[in-house]
Amino acid sequence: MTLFILFYWVVGIICAIFFLGDELFPEKTTPPDRDTAFKRNFLFLASLLIVLANIYVYYNSTSNGGRPFDVVSLIIFAVLNGSCETFVFLAVFKLGENMMRNFTDKSPYLFLGGILMFMVFSGFIHGVLWINALPPHVIPLSEMPPDKVIFKQLFFPFQIALVLCWSALYFFFKDIWGIVFLHAIVDAGVVYSIHYSLWQNSPLAFLK
Repeated sequence: MTLFILFYWVVGIICAIFFLGDELFPEKTTPPDRDTAFKRNFLFLASLLIVLANIYVYYNSTSNGGRPFDVVSLIIFAVLNGSCETFVFLAVFKLGENMMRNFTDKSPYLFLGGILMFMVFSGFIHGVLWINALPPHVIPLSEMPPDKVIFKQLFFPFQIALVLCWSALYFFFKDIWGIVFLHAIVDAGVVYSIHYSLWQNSPLAFLK
């Protein structure tokens, strides 16, 4: 399954080159006005708080299966998946935005088009790739201790909150690297929570 992940990361790099282009390394311009900078910083900090809360919820609603913790996998996965998957997500968001542009130029609808594509693709890739690539970690609701059930119920709302915040950071501020940073923290939290290893049952194990 690791080879599929590597392929996915390559797709992310291709998306960055062909679809995000100059947004990755914009030319230096005049600094944003004070109001814009405040709004961007406020949204970023709100997103960071949601990310940290999401990690806490995820940690308390999943299982590591007694697997050993692999710090090397945490670093590699956080950096590579945090960046490459972000590039894919934002390219998909941009696709939804451009598709909506065929019908209207109004910002709320363009934002909605991007979010819908983001959510559809995110659900697809998690259902097709990640549920199979990650080791067993889902705890059925019926098997969870009563004091942990609330975390299971909060998981999906927090995923929606992440999509909304990251979409807003991109749509209004084109803050790609801020989203990469936030996504890397989420991915680090995933590896730490379920003790995922890139080397387990992988043809790349000899690289460790």
